[in-house]
Amino acid sequence: MSAASPKNDVRLIEAGFPCHQVGAETRRERDTGTAPPTHRLHVWWARRPLTPSRAAILGSLLPADTDTEWFLRQLGIEQVQADVNGVRWVLTGTLVERVVTLPSGEEVLPVDAVVQRALERERQRRSSNRTLIDRLVHDDPALRHDPVIKRWSSENVLIPDHDDIPDTLPVFRVAADPDWANRRIAWENEKGIRTADDKYGYARAFSKAPCHVLPPDKQVTILDPTAGGGSIPFEALRLGHRVIANDLNPVAAVILHATLDYPTRYGLDLVPDVEKWGSALRSKLVSEIGDLFVASPLEGDS
Repeated sequence: MSAASPKNDVRLIEAGFPCHQVGAETRRERDTGTAPPTHRLHVWWARRPLTPSRAAILGSLLPADTDTEWFLRQLGIEQVQADVNGVRWVLTGTLVERVVTLPSGEEVLPVDAVVQRALERERQRRSSNRTLIDRLVHDDPALRHDPVIKRWSSENVLIPDHDDIPDTLPVFRVAADPDWANRRIAWENEKGIRTADDKYGYARAFSKAPCHVLPPDKQVTILDPTAGGGSIPFEALRLGHRVIANDLNPVAAVILHATLDYPTRYGLDLVPDVEKWGSALRSKLVSEIGDLFVASPLEGDS
């Protein structure tokens, strides 16, 4: 990133901003039933999704020549990949938790029995995908030149057998491609097929976007005079900056206090109070209106 004079101070949000990737992840974030915890605190009709809120803040602060791959990773749009003798394997779920950081700063995945079993499942998945791809191309030879088929096939190169696997695998963190994931999903829907593949290869970005503790001289003050549900100031806090948030609506003001002010001021000490008063409110509601909501047994209950 190079320094810029006031006359040519172009920011990333003005030039080179990866709209297609941020938009694709935003669509994923807004899927029904997957809203971030902040959005479930209280209904607010104009909530902004977290990923583009973080992107807008970072994009406004960073110069236009910022590496977009690095930028996407700061949004949580990141895959963790192990190198298996030259073949990349996308790690998800608990496998990511097994990655170890060496004193040199390099990351590796120790190959134990758990990893070997996961690797065998990955081999089987890739083999099944290649069989499906071959069948689709056989039924429709024109698909051989389809860009989705080409990339899908390249992502399913077969992994070498166990005998050739070292004791540790090098691990790399790279920017993910949610736009490709969305195109792949749309393509499968169009073709009337459905695979069990994780098209994204990483958890939703808002859940893993890194939080920073910046030194005072690196902090800026982010002002949101109409903060509403608090998405923009929330992400500004996670980026390590100072925040001024305001809203004239009293409901929004309460949401902002509960989302930003109290957690920042009291931290985990707030949890017992939330549980105490939440239980008290529930007990009062049950005693007063519980008869209006007939309880039904959950599936599996006797």
